[in-house]
Amino acid sequence: MRFLMDKCRTIFEPEWQKTLDFIENSEKLPNRRRALIYTEKLREKLSCQMPDFLKGDFLYHLIILFSYSQFLGDFLTKHVELLEDLKNIYKKRFLPSDFSIPEVENETEKEFMNRIRIYKNLQMARVVLRDILNFAKFSELVRDVTLIHDAVIKASLRFSEKVMEKRYGKPSSGFIVVDMGKAGGFELNYASDIDLLFIYETRYGETSGGSYGKLQNHDYFTILSNYITDLLTKKTEEGTGMVVDLRLRPNGTMGPVCNDIEALEQYYTAVARPWERFALLKARPSAGDLKKTGIEFVKLARAFVFRKYIDLTLIEEVLRLKERIKSKVIKKGKKIDLKLGEGGIREIEFIVQAFQLIYGGKYPQIRSKNTLVALKRLLKWGFLTEKEYLDLKDSYIFLRRAEHMLQITNFRQTQTFHPEGEEAEELAKKMGFENRESFLEELTSVMKTVNNYFNKFFPTGDRKPLSVVTVEDLQKMKFREPEEVKRFIDVLLNLKSLSIEEINRLDVMGDRFLELLFEAPDSKNMMKNLISFFEKEEGRVFFFSIVSEIHALKLLFFLLSTKEFFIKRFRETPEIVDFMLDPDYIENPVSLEGLRKDYEEFKNLLFVKNLSEIRALLRLRLRRTEIEEFFKELTTIADFVIETIYGKLKPGFSLASLGKHGSREMNVGSDIDLLFFSEKPSNETEKALKLIKELESLGYEVDTRLRPFGEKGELIFTLNYFREYTEKTARVWERLAFTRFRFLLGNLKEETEKVVEEFLFGKPLSKETVEEILKMRETLERELGKGKNDVKYSTGGVVDLEFIGYIYQLFIRKRIGSTFEALNLLGKSEEKFKKCVELYREIRWAETEKRLFGGLINYSGRIESLKREIRELYQEFIQWIEKRASANT
Repeated sequence: MRFLMDKCRTIFEPEWQKTLDFIENSEKLPNRRRALIYTEKLREKLSCQMPDFLKGDFLYHLIILFSYSQFLGDFLTKHVELLEDLKNIYKKRFLPSDFSIPEVENETEKEFMNRIRIYKNLQMARVVLRDILNFAKFSELVRDVTLIHDAVIKASLRFSEKVMEKRYGKPSSGFIVVDMGKAGGFELNYASDIDLLFIYETRYGETSGGSYGKLQNHDYFTILSNYITDLLTKKTEEGTGMVVDLRLRPNGTMGPVCNDIEALEQYYTAVARPWERFALLKARPSAGDLKKTGIEFVKLARAFVFRKYIDLTLIEEVLRLKERIKSKVIKKGKKIDLKLGEGGIREIEFIVQAFQLIYGGKYPQIRSKNTLVALKRLLKWGFLTEKEYLDLKDSYIFLRRAEHMLQITNFRQTQTFHPEGEEAEELAKKMGFENRESFLEELTSVMKTVNNYFNKFFPTGDRKPLSVVTVEDLQKMKFREPEEVKRFIDVLLNLKSLSIEEINRLDVMGDRFLELLFEAPDSKNMMKNLISFFEKEEGRVFFFSIVSEIHALKLLFFLLSTKEFFIKRFRETPEIVDFMLDPDYIENPVSLEGLRKDYEEFKNLLFVKNLSEIRALLRLRLRRTEIEEFFKELTTIADFVIETIYGKLKPGFSLASLGKHGSREMNVGSDIDLLFFSEKPSNETEKALKLIKELESLGYEVDTRLRPFGEKGELIFTLNYFREYTEKTARVWERLAFTRFRFLLGNLKEETEKVVEEFLFGKPLSKETVEEILKMRETLERELGKGKNDVKYSTGGVVDLEFIGYIYQLFIRKRIGSTFEALNLLGKSEEKFKKCVELYREIRWAETEKRLFGGLINYSGRIESLKREIRELYQEFIQWIEKRASANT
């Protein structure tokens, strides 16, 4: 720096020497090097001559400006012809009417674009000079910046309308440009993006016609809006006029660039998201048809923004927005963010805006688009104390000034800086501090004060919206696969099937959603199925209708945790969600009478079947039934479906069943073992196949292999044939199977049951029969048991206890059917086997879990000990029965 000063002294003419002394000695220059460079450029541009208008304070003020802003240094040394104009205006306080850009006849597009950029930059030089020289208060400075931009927008609209009128004629509708954000509140930054909306009065009508013909209103105003945007944003030799952001329009970048009043009304009534109320709070028509279209828009916006009651629902939205911002700031590392950081400008804006949105409907006196004015009104009407008001007001001005001083160097929209960088040192000087340390100390104190108030008014605790939850957060919540849960959240919040409002509502659920997910029996199933659930409109509508009902949500998350049970039925009949949580429906047991009544009402067999199965599961989940009643209810539903199909077909054959359907112990996914009887040879095989096909179309698996000779035998067999088969051919395993025989439909009940009774109990249970049964059990265990995770065929599985039930029925020569009832009877007659029924209940619960969720949930840690206990009891029973069978023999 010293070398550069000495070099300049050797070349500067005497009248310029004082500038060097000023640069070297002035305490007001935050960047002496920059001041020296631009002073030298200015001298060269003026051919080393010192014009009269530069002599005096103005030159030194100009040098101070150079030290603050590289952007304005470049502009003013390029346009030295504007310096005298600047001198004439920078000490004056302007009225709003002083900001205007006159029209120029026959001006080209390029000439116009350059002219508005020069106007804007010259006016900004005036404002910045008034700022750094303390000629104006903060409120005046930001007002003037806003009015400069308004003047540019108005001029651009006038120019655009002239061009469009020649091409298409005059439109039959009014049009306005709406300022949003800080521009709407007359508090623009030195380097703000400009958030705009383009609004026209009505889509109905067309232009009067021009050299390009006529256009419908919407098409015309779309072209006009895009043309205005181009005039403002395209880069010329004078740079970019403004950075325009149109994303606050309805549906953001996916929506049309301009909208009519009717479209806006529909959007804000039905679609708009909560955060858009924050955005529209500051909306201000700034150019165009302000008296008609502008007034209509203001009325519409006001109705959307303010509720007639105290609206506390907005608190969640404030916290959600804050947490999303916080997550972005964390990624910036050690940089200080004056706007979005903790205790930054945005927190003060949130406090002011939230108070207005929550209470402004009932108390219109506190409404204002301007932050400082709104703070004053909140004080006046008792929402803030004097200290709160002064702290927030002073903090806001301090932070906004720091933001301005950071931006004016290059007129770039930035609010962040590294506290240890050169930028921080320069910023400290611009803010009037002797050094960086004292500035950072004051800044830290200010931001801490603001953050304390924000947390006081809106206590966040650990609540976070879903969108900012990290893998680390999920690890702390003890999710087993936090990375997978995080991927699911990202997918969920980007689902195309959800509207933006629905995504926001999901996002706001935050920790509550994660707690429900964590508590769900199977989070993996739930995550996958929720996405499928949202693919259908019925699912979306239902979810968001119960989003605030925690108990209903828990039940839904439980259902979605099932692997296929719920989601399969929902996909088939999505309308079930409208009925499945009906309390009266859940409280009443599933019965044939009730099912018939439902079918008469809904006329849809699949719907009634699916709804009733979900109802049965919810009754189990809510402990309205025990596991054995759940099985009976599933069996009753199957009985009703068979009865309904049978009634439509009106066949001549009779029906019976075996297996778990026969014993009324159907579980989730149990098949139906059917037998078809007739009095004489039947030609109704086609009807039997149709019955099977209809059952399968409703989700049941039908097995007919337990008929005589299995798959090789006749599907429909006569009673005489069955009698002969049981007497001469049937094997021991078939005796076991027929302990679960149950006659269903037809006219052969008495005759058939007599044959079955003779088959089962015609001979006493012998030792040889027991030995053959034991070999069968060993074969099933060896061939079908799948190790420790198998709960059915493996050692100690369901089949151990079922075999006890089969054998006991053969021993006492009584067909009970239900394993529960058989084991219960055994326990009553023999004390040492009393625990059989409880163990069966436990292992069937484990089986149900596995079928519902694809794996063990509550029983995962105790399945081995349960199976071990069952096997010990099984072995004890075998010893007990062998002695008694030997006696029979």
